[in-house]
Amino acid sequence: MIKPRKAIEEMEPYSPPLEGRRGLLRLDFNENTIGCSPKVLAAINHINEEEVAAYPEYVEFKAKLANSIRMKPEQLMVTNATDEAIMVIMQTYLEKGDEIVLPIPTFAMFKFYAQLFEAKIKEILYGTNLNFPVKNVLAAITKKTKIVVLCNPNNPTGTLIEKKNIIKIIEKAQKNEALVLLDEAYYQYSEMECLDLIDEYDNLIIIRTFSKVYGLGGLRLGYAASNQEIIKNLLKAGSPYSVNTVAIAAASAAIEDLDYVKWYTTEIKKAKKVMYEGLGKLKIKTYPTAGNFLIAKFPKKADKIEIGLKEMGILVRNRSKYPLLKDCLRIAIGTVKQTKELLNALKELL
Repeated sequence: MIKPRKAIEEMEPYSPPLEGRRGLLRLDFNENTIGCSPKVLAAINHINEEEVAAYPEYVEFKAKLANSIRMKPEQLMVTNATDEAIMVIMQTYLEKGDEIVLPIPTFAMFKFYAQLFEAKIKEILYGTNLNFPVKNVLAAITKKTKIVVLCNPNNPTGTLIEKKNIIKIIEKAQKNEALVLLDEAYYQYSEMECLDLIDEYDNLIIIRTFSKVYGLGGLRLGYAASNQEIIKNLLKAGSPYSVNTVAIAAASAAIEDLDYVKWYTTEIKKAKKVMYEGLGKLKIKTYPTAGNFLIAKFPKKADKIEIGLKEMGILVRNRSKYPLLKDCLRIAIGTVKQTKELLNALKELL
């Protein structure tokens, strides 16, 4: 049998539980729990035969996206979700043995691709209260560092990094000729973003997704934003047509429907208040979150609660194997009605 590269052999497979989720209350992947805007479905239905047959075009969409976030099209790269963005960034800038600073626990794909490209990973543990370890991250950045990864708000902890601390990290990385990769997958919920820093610092790359608030997880679309030189390099390494025509049409409609995004994020804020109050009454320990999800602790019961909820048609994500998250479930926050359904199920199980 022909063997793969040693790095592949030594990697743990990443196999998220994606099958059999339809028709259930999906609180396990931080998705939009009710689906995309009706305008998105209308746009998909208007795709004609030629558009399906031809290779995808991106110029018009990039111009619309750039205008919506007040950037230039030359500062953007559309990607097959942020997974591809992470892969292309690391493929472009990491040599074998290069060092990457990674605060943990965080989104699994950062470590996955760092291992794939045989980087040396310097893991920095979050605080015991899941607070961001800014001093330790700054101390970890040296001349050996090539990329510093930040996730804001962080997945799975929900932790928000203060902007002043992000700037400190960017400046320390810049002095050491290192990049900062900032994941803003949940910025619509935290209402904090750092796109304005791209023109000020030449070592910042921000990645975003359409899988969360826009409800386009099944279409796999994201983007990277940075200065023109970095984007030019990323485009060299990436596929010229990895994002499909349907995803482009859907995302184009999604960014136009600002009312839908505003309505959904407002609903999540209301539901988050209901969630914290309900979990507090059940005496379940939780942590602060700036995202549309939270960490809840169930001492010695996390597995049973996860299984019990699934039997009742509710999916949550067990994060007990992650550092600092023993006995913890990550629970996405849906609508107020869905949140009450979850709380009633938990009350029954407990």
